Amino acid sequence: MHIVIILFLLIGLYELVIGLRQFVGIIFYDWSCQSICGTFNNQVVYSIFIVLIFPIAWFCFLQMKSLRRGNLLRRFIFLLSTLYVFLALCILPFTFSRTSWIAGMISCGVIAYYSIIKYSSPTIIKRYLMIFIGCIISLLCSYLFYGIKKESADGRLLIWKISTSILQEHFIKGVGNGRFSSVYGEAQEQYFKNGKGSEYEKYIAGSPSFAYNEYIQILIEQGLVGFLFFVFIIVYAFYHLIQSESQYKIAFIGALISLLIVSFFSYPFRNIYTCLLSVCVIFFSLLFPHKKYEEYFTIKRGVVFAIFFVTAIDICYSFGVLGNKKMAYKQWNALKPYFYAGQFSEITKNYAVLYPYLKTDAAFLFEYGQCLSQIKQYEKSNDILKEGLFYSGDPMFLNIIGKNYQQQGYFQLAENMFYKAYYRIPHKIYPLYLRMNLYKEQCRKEEMITLAHYIMNLKNKVNSEETIYIKELVKREIENNN
Repeated sequence: MHIVIILFLLIGLYELVIGLRQFVGIIFYDWSCQSICGTFNNQVVYSIFIVLIFPIAWFCFLQMKSLRRGNLLRRFIFLLSTLYVFLALCILPFTFSRTSWIAGMISCGVIAYYSIIKYSSPTIIKRYLMIFIGCIISLLCSYLFYGIKKESADGRLLIWKISTSILQEHFIKGVGNGRFSSVYGEAQEQYFKNGKGSEYEKYIAGSPSFAYNEYIQILIEQGLVGFLFFVFIIVYAFYHLIQSESQYKIAFIGALISLLIVSFFSYPFRNIYTCLLSVCVIFFSLLFPHKKYEEYFTIKRGVVFAIFFVTAIDICYSFGVLGNKKMAYKQWNALKPYFYAGQFSEITKNYAVLYPYLKTDAAFLFEYGQCLSQIKQYEKSNDILKEGLFYSGDPMFLNIIGKNYQQQGYFQLAENMFYKAYYRIPHKIYPLYLRMNLYKEQCRKEEMITLAHYIMNLKNKVNSEETIYIKELVKREIENNN
């Protein structure tokens, strides 16, 4: 188990060192142009990765008495864990990830509580007092963290609220792996269309790819059976660790606690790196030795390793880093410069070749659908975009479908698509602008002017260049029709 601990610490330290370099660059250059994200190009994923290993390092750091006086391997573990704790405490606050802060504090608090009990043997009253104080501090910190990014937190609460309506229909069987975004988009559309949403909810609504809660997303996608299987694995891992006599079991209990907390507020299983790390934490928790059943657990360790290997291969394949799918992603990335340059007629055939390998990737289907739309293959474009809607709830799919219908002269179908796109995210003005242009083409002047005034009075969530440009065009239409 010492080797496993060292591997976890070395992997985490590699990311921390890269994060430290980025942090130094931010201090000496510009805060607004950079972020601390390690090798992941995603600050949230980076903070999740660091905080899953942090409890292991924290436990080893607290064992300084036994590790500093141990053999060379134990001293090396103490050195790595001390360095990890120091760097993590320096960098994590600047990732601005509230989820990682909460997970780190609670998991490390549990480990610290265990260490205090082990070495000082406090009375029962003192133990309960420490637990009470820890709970109060956690509640206060959670409230403060909520205030840091209130709109973001309220946005997640809205996602969970709408997700409950999905669970009412798909609680048993689920909707299928990777389909959360699609069914959520439809549910949010119906929610606002039926007049249930407040003005504030319309303002904070978005088009999430994840539920920001793994328990809810597993229930929605995998149904009750998949959720119960996940719970069984976690509970069994905790039980196995508690029964183990290894001194490092508390480190992995802390890591599992960190994983459970992160899973409640974020998406550790939706990124290949954090998913593999999470699976490693769970499976290595099942490998801790039991002296009483040494022969049985030797057999079991072989089974667990085999399951772990198959699971890791499946994860890598599903994220597109193995086989033909990996090559298809490389080819797609090579086409992107031509796509952004507007060379649609030249690359559409290439997208058709990649389609069999990437037909479950919503982003690819969106680009392919746009290419077909640009070369005026409107019917085929809509077929591809509708396939994308099976995996994504992004209203931009509906916007392009509506524009295709408009080009074909199917004005009622186009209007329906623009309505659907608007209700999915009511603060977006682009679907309204497309509908205004549709009314203009149909010479529905009164409806066009009414909608134009509504667009101008709509509060911007983000004053992007696109939003400013659209409002300028709308303003000109109003002036031209006065």
